[in-house]
Amino acid sequence: MSVVKLTKKKQLDTLLAKLALRLGRKPTQQEILDLCVELSLDHFEELVNKVNPGPILDEAKVQRIIKSRETIAKIPWHTPKRDAFVNQDDADLYGA
Repeated sequence: MSVVKLTKKKQLDTLLAKLALRLGRKPTQQEILDLCVELSLDHFEELVNKVNPGPILDEAKVQRIIKSRETIAKIPWHTPKRDAFVNQDDADLYGA
Protein backbone atom coordinates (compact mmCIF):
# COMPACT_ATOMS: atom_id res chain seq x y z
CA MET A 1 0.00 0.00 0.00
CA SER A 2 1.24 3.49 -0.77
CA VAL A 3 0.27 6.93 0.42
CA VAL A 4 -1.26 9.25 -2.13
CA LYS A 5 -1.73 12.96 -1.51
CA LEU A 6 -4.94 14.36 -2.95
CA THR A 7 -5.55 17.94 -3.97
CA LYS A 8 -9.31 17.31 -4.25
CA LYS A 9 -9.92 15.76 -0.83
CA LYS A 10 -13.10 17.78 -0.33
CA GLN A 11 -14.54 16.44 -3.60
CA LEU A 12 -13.65 12.89 -2.56
CA ASP A 13 -15.46 13.41 0.74
CA THR A 14 -18.49 14.78 -1.14
CA LEU A 15 -18.44 11.76 -3.44
CA LEU A 16 -18.25 9.40 -0.46
CA ALA A 17 -21.20 11.17 1.19
CA LYS A 18 -23.33 10.95 -1.98
CA LEU A 19 -22.50 7.28 -2.37
CA ALA A 20 -23.33 6.60 1.28
CA LEU A 21 -26.76 8.18 0.81
CA ARG A 22 -27.41 6.22 -2.39
CA LEU A 23 -26.01 2.86 -1.23
CA GLY A 24 -27.12 2.94 2.39
CA ARG A 25 -23.55 2.21 3.51
CA LYS A 26 -20.37 4.22 3.57
CA PRO A 27 -17.77 2.92 1.12
CA THR A 28 -14.12 3.32 2.05
CA GLN A 29 -11.82 5.77 0.31
CA GLN A 30 -9.72 2.83 -0.85
CA GLU A 31 -12.75 1.12 -2.37
CA ILE A 32 -13.75 4.30 -4.25
CA LEU A 33 -10.23 5.00 -5.51
CA ASP A 34 -9.85 1.40 -6.70
CA LEU A 35 -13.15 1.70 -8.58
CA CYS A 36 -12.05 5.06 -10.05
CA VAL A 37 -8.93 3.39 -11.43
CA GLU A 38 -11.02 0.57 -12.86
CA LEU A 39 -13.50 3.05 -14.38
CA SER A 40 -10.62 5.04 -15.87
CA LEU A 41 -9.24 1.92 -17.53
CA ASP A 42 -12.68 1.20 -19.01
CA HIS A 43 -12.89 4.78 -20.33
CA PHE A 44 -9.24 5.34 -21.12
CA GLU A 45 -9.73 7.77 -24.03
CA GLU A 46 -11.91 10.02 -21.88
CA LEU A 47 -9.17 9.99 -19.23
CA VAL A 48 -6.57 10.93 -21.83
CA ASN A 49 -8.76 13.87 -22.90
CA LYS A 50 -9.06 15.00 -19.28
CA VAL A 51 -5.32 14.74 -18.68
CA ASN A 52 -4.37 16.35 -21.99
CA PRO A 53 -7.30 18.25 -23.48
CA GLY A 54 -5.36 19.14 -26.64
CA PRO A 55 -6.09 17.52 -29.96
CA ILE A 56 -4.83 14.00 -30.50
CA LEU A 57 -3.46 13.15 -33.91
CA ASP A 58 -3.64 9.58 -35.09
CA GLU A 59 -2.10 8.36 -38.34
CA ALA A 60 -5.38 8.60 -40.30
CA LYS A 61 -5.90 12.21 -39.22
CA VAL A 62 -2.32 13.12 -40.14
CA GLN A 63 -2.80 11.64 -43.60
CA ARG A 64 -6.06 13.58 -44.08
CA ILE A 65 -4.31 16.82 -43.10
CA ILE A 66 -1.41 16.15 -45.48
CA LYS A 67 -3.79 15.32 -48.33
CA SER A 68 -5.84 18.44 -47.66
CA ARG A 69 -2.70 20.58 -47.56
CA GLU A 70 -1.48 19.15 -50.86
CA THR A 71 -4.84 20.02 -52.40
CA ILE A 72 -4.78 23.65 -51.31
CA ALA A 73 -1.04 24.12 -51.83
CA LYS A 74 -1.65 24.68 -55.55
CA ILE A 75 -3.92 27.68 -54.89
CA PRO A 76 -1.96 30.88 -55.46
CA TRP A 77 -1.85 33.33 -52.56
CA HIS A 78 -1.97 37.01 -53.36
CA THR A 79 -1.23 39.30 -50.45
CA PRO A 80 -3.59 42.26 -50.58
CA LYS A 81 -2.22 45.78 -50.25
CA ARG A 82 -2.02 47.22 -46.76
CA ASP A 83 -4.86 49.70 -47.34
CA ALA A 84 -7.23 46.90 -48.43
CA PHE A 85 -7.58 45.71 -44.82
CA VAL A 86 -10.28 47.23 -42.64
CA ASN A 87 -8.16 46.77 -39.55
CA GLN A 88 -4.44 47.57 -39.62
CA ASP A 89 -3.80 44.77 -37.13
CA ASP A 90 -5.02 42.35 -39.80
CA ALA A 91 -2.59 43.88 -42.27
CA ASP A 92 0.25 43.23 -39.80
CA LEU A 93 -0.90 39.65 -39.22
CA TYR A 94 -1.04 38.86 -42.92
CA GLY A 95 2.22 40.61 -43.69
CA ALA A 96 0.78 43.23 -46.01
